[in-house]
Amino acid sequence: MAIPTGAARVTPPDARGAAGGASGARFVCADGAIISLETSLKQASSRRTVDRMARPLLAVGLSLLCGCSDPAPAAAPVWRDAFAPGTSWLMNVWGPAPDALYAVGGRPAAGVIFRFDGSAWARVDPGLTTPLLNWVYGFSRADVTVVGNGGTVIHWDGRAWSRQPTPTTRSLWGVWGAAPDDLWAVGGDGVADAPPVLLHWDGGRWRDEPIPTLQRSGVGAFFKVWGTGADNVYVVGQRGVVLHRVGGAWREELVGVSADLVSVWGTDADHVLAVGGRANAVVARWDGRAWTARTLDYFPGLNGVWMRRPDAAHVVGAQGTSLRIDLASLAVREETVPTALDLHAVFGDASGRLTAVGGSLSSLSGPFDGVALTRPLTPQE
Repeated sequence: MAIPTGAARVTPPDARGAAGGASGARFVCADGAIISLETSLKQASSRRTVDRMARPLLAVGLSLLCGCSDPAPAAAPVWRDAFAPGTSWLMNVWGPAPDALYAVGGRPAAGVIFRFDGSAWARVDPGLTTPLLNWVYGFSRADVTVVGNGGTVIHWDGRAWSRQPTPTTRSLWGVWGAAPDDLWAVGGDGVADAPPVLLHWDGGRWRDEPIPTLQRSGVGAFFKVWGTGADNVYVVGQRGVVLHRVGGAWREELVGVSADLVSVWGTDADHVLAVGGRANAVVARWDGRAWTARTLDYFPGLNGVWMRRPDAAHVVGAQGTSLRIDLASLAVREETVPTALDLHAVFGDASGRLTAVGGSLSSLSGPFDGVALTRPLTPQE
């Protein structure tokens, strides 16, 4: 994997290092004031790191001192290990059915695919050699597309995996489509002197898609693509860039974010959430009328988002960050997870199971540790 150096470095574009900030528990007092653990701890030292295991005890103490209540429900769903991916990053998880989930990733020079059949996860041999695989999307058990580094696209037709040629050798970070003959793939290496990548699949081949002249300068990568249909598609990327396809054409939308936007998801045309950030988490919400952006100061960068309901988003990020965000207020609830590794993507299936994947993404030279977690969804999610 070619990782750019310098100010525009992308590592992979969704990874965060230890300098990305620390996540923080918050408590809402009776008077509406918000108190965070980090606020009190930073008074002692702005660089102190709080052990995640100690957070619950500190949280209880702070709660009692201020007379606040912990917003987390008493019987919150518990994250647990889904399977052990070993020495492979996991970059994305998706599936057409609860008994046909795919997790893709690998190392910079070698991709891996895992599949869940409803009872257990197992590694898949695609019969092809690939570099790191970054994203997976499809339409059925016999129509699955995976994209990765080096312009890689491979496809499962229900019988075998095959390679699809593309007009780029640069990294592809995301793929989504409205139909089997209408897919978009996005990518780029994150260097300012090279444009981002936007490809379209028409059922026969991948073609370069013209990119409108961007108002934002220095955009060298698009990171994810998602939409509600052929004429309502969003692309997010470096420096907070957002493209929106409507009326058969792409246009840039300024959403009030200058940090990288790494992922985007929604439930319909009026409920869309883009997430990202590097030093601190940022979110941008589209409500059908306007974009609203917010920086979440006490959380590190965010990498993945998924929604089942229009009022709640599940978001994951660096340093084992797992959040539930209320879409109307953008209020945040942090969840406890059994890892400090970066979480890169999250997905919920029709059985009511949430799966999050990631790994040691800030360590480009190894070890290449992976993580896969799961928990049940509640009816309110």
